Amino acid sequence: MEYAITRDYIQIGNARSGQKLKEVKFIVSHSTGNPGSTAYANRNYFDKRQPSSSAHTFIDDKYILEIIPLDEKAWHVLYNKPTDNQLFGVDANDAAIGVELCYGGTIDFSEAYKRYVWYHAYLCKTFRLNPKRHIVSHHTLDPERRNDPLDAFRLYGVTWGSFIQDVVDAMTPASQSNKNNPATPVVQGTTVRLPLKLGDKGMFVKEIQQDLIRIGFPLPKYGADGTFGDETENAVMAFQKKYSLHVDGIIGQETLGKLTEVVNQKLRQEPFPLPNKLLKRGDKGEDVKMLQRALKHLGFDPKAIDGVYGEQTEDAVRRFQSMYAALQDDGIYGPNTRKFMRMELEQKK
Repeated sequence: MEYAITRDYIQIGNARSGQKLKEVKFIVSHSTGNPGSTAYANRNYFDKRQPSSSAHTFIDDKYILEIIPLDEKAWHVLYNKPTDNQLFGVDANDAAIGVELCYGGTIDFSEAYKRYVWYHAYLCKTFRLNPKRHIVSHHTLDPERRNDPLDAFRLYGVTWGSFIQDVVDAMTPASQSNKNNPATPVVQGTTVRLPLKLGDKGMFVKEIQQDLIRIGFPLPKYGADGTFGDETENAVMAFQKKYSLHVDGIIGQETLGKLTEVVNQKLRQEPFPLPNKLLKRGDKGEDVKMLQRALKHLGFDPKAIDGVYGEQTEDAVRRFQSMYAALQDDGIYGPNTRKFMRMELEQKK
């Protein structure tokens, strides 16, 4: 079975320096720390937020998505960790491909895992690596801080040993005639063709829709569904009118440039974005981390930014709520608590 590899690279910045890898000596296997976040959701995050971390490839049940060229460095293992040097004689960021497994939420683990295994086999064949010697988990390189991808595997009954054997099996050719040839993926195009207009579909349309919603041009009927329909066209025209652009409802270079500028400006204004959903004790995930970061910034320390809505996070929410007579101090994060937290964050800028 061969899978399509989609190459949709993020812009040069903190997450993608453009520095070249001299040689690929090994592969570091990761899983995402925000279960339920898809390959494209991660790509959009790294492209827009530009944190000082990254990985080459994100894999879910629909995409094998390379966001950084494989001949460039990605920042996926801390430089001050010694194990990569002990095992391979070099730092992972300088000589390894970082591969992330997306899991949880609505992601079909079986489909994502098959792509994850196949892609590791593809990399091993491409760079002449031995899966049993040249694939290492992030946990092995940074055991004090990371347990990936073992934490994801464990949820679905996969061991590290069985994963490596699956990669070995995936490298076994269907016929001996091609046993020395690497798998040849179907590589999908990466060039975004402008303009985008009524009737267009795809992930880039969805990104445009998400950006419009983020900056105050809602799509209440269909949301960010990846289809450029009448609702999206009207939102684009409203955006163009507000920013004195040519109003035609089409995303051309000028409109895209302005949209990117406005989105980036809004992101800079929101160093502590707040989740737009109800959260309570027992919840887990990136939304909880987002809440925890905001609480800590406001002085209501939840003790740990671990993505777990436990007793300490609940207590921090209660302490915040107790400041306002309009809020019930029940320890549950909902729309009213969000409104007051946003107000406090705005004042704290």
